Amino acid sequence: MTAEQALRGRVALVNAQARTVILNFPIGWMPALERRLGVYRQGVKVGEVKITGPQMDCNIAADLISGEAQVGDEVRENY
Repeated sequence: MTAEQALRGRVALVNAQARTVILNFPIGWMPALERRLGVYRQGVKVGEVKITGPQMDCNIAADLISGEAQVGDEVRENY
């Protein structure tokens, strides 16, 4: 899989106290539940999330399991 084909989304909402985030993905590119993805800011990994659901349209909830996340951060596979 090339970087262009890799699963990529964006952080749309952050609840820092609950350590949860809402992620937005392109249509047809929703990650599976329990999948772990890296959170990147300006190309530097700043955190990791685990997809937990629920899903609504192009958005899905995830738990922040390490590091941090801000609205606009990129979420992608760890490679």
